[in-house]
Amino acid sequence: MNKYKVGCFYILILLGFSSCTKEVGKNPELIPVKSSSSCDTVKFAAHILPIIQNNCLNCHSGFGPGNGNLTSYAGIKDKVDNGSFKARVIDLLPTPMPQSGALPAQQIALIKCWLENGAPNN
Repeated sequence: MNKYKVGCFYILILLGFSSCTKEVGKNPELIPVKSSSSCDTVKFAAHILPIIQNNCLNCHSGFGPGNGNLTSYAGIKDKVDNGSFKARVIDLLPTPMPQSGALPAQQIALIKCWLENGAPNN
């Protein structure tokens, strides 16, 4: 009887380990796939600026209630350099930006790539 319990125990352990993967509990559609080559294609003018124009300028145009003017690359780069852009848009701290809620995962992935590449004005 004791050998039977030990055998069952080992079989359960083997079955448990064989079913484990690193992606358990994660929705693959929400995990942006990025490689260095795909990040190299992210351009400020083509990808990042339209996101900012469509989601940020209602408040951050110099006339709205938001802190900072995001109408130019210089204004955006200022927020990137002091860390507040990443904190608010990517890390959602202390509250998410835009105020309407976090950006879609695809837009966040583009912004992450751009930031990781040094936030160039390209």
